[in-house]
Amino acid sequence: MDPSRSGSMLFEHLRLYHHPVGVFFERQGSAPRARPGVSPRNRLSFCQFLAFARQVGHTVSVMPDKLDCSTAVDVFGFKQEGQRAIKTLRYYLGSKAEEFYHQRSRFPLGEIASVGLSPLSLCEERPDAVVMVVDSLQCAHLLDFYIRGSGATRVDLSHVVNGAACANTVEAVLKRRPQVAFPCPGAFTSGKVERGEMFLAFGWTQFEQTMEVLAERARKGRVSLLGGASLVGNDVCRNCPRIKFDKVD
Repeated sequence: MDPSRSGSMLFEHLRLYHHPVGVFFERQGSAPRARPGVSPRNRLSFCQFLAFARQVGHTVSVMPDKLDCSTAVDVFGFKQEGQRAIKTLRYYLGSKAEEFYHQRSRFPLGEIASVGLSPLSLCEERPDAVVMVVDSLQCAHLLDFYIRGSGATRVDLSHVVNGAACANTVEAVLKRRPQVAFPCPGAFTSGKVERGEMFLAFGWTQFEQTMEVLAERARKGRVSLLGGASLVGNDVCRNCPRIKFDKVD
């Protein structure tokens, strides 16, 4: 299914608040598939890159030197950040931090050169994953569609104390199953998750299965219209001076 058509259907039939975002894990030595039109002025967390892409609607590229998050740097395989990541996890997990760290999915060190984030409406190629910030009813519809399309019988919640967006997107790709997660504790400010929304990540194959069911239901007029009709605009950060991007020449 064409990515831009998927984005249009999600807005039309489920009234997403923000753009569904295609995620491109750009391999070393390969031509980039997502071409950004803006460049960040500052080092940002992955959640902040994602907030900009989904709320403002621009394609952005997450380069290792512009990523200010040890968890994302680690799960994307940009750099070995084990000790820093474990130190952060100890705040939440205590003595279980190291065990949890080694269980978490990550790309091999150095395999990924950058991560492209692009609203589905701008994707010219199929992304590796799709990430959405959704409310509970939108999430329930999409997971029900996935269950119908894939033949699964259930989807488990993937609540982790850190890495709701970055780690769960990697997990969705590597384990080939959708990941639904509550936000990280810091996502209210760093990720601009201000309504208590959920992160929902699909690998592309699983996303297509979901969208095929949505298209079938839409043809029959059996999809509820949920949420609001307008997007949050360029005031993505409530006038925060940090998340600012400049046009690329």
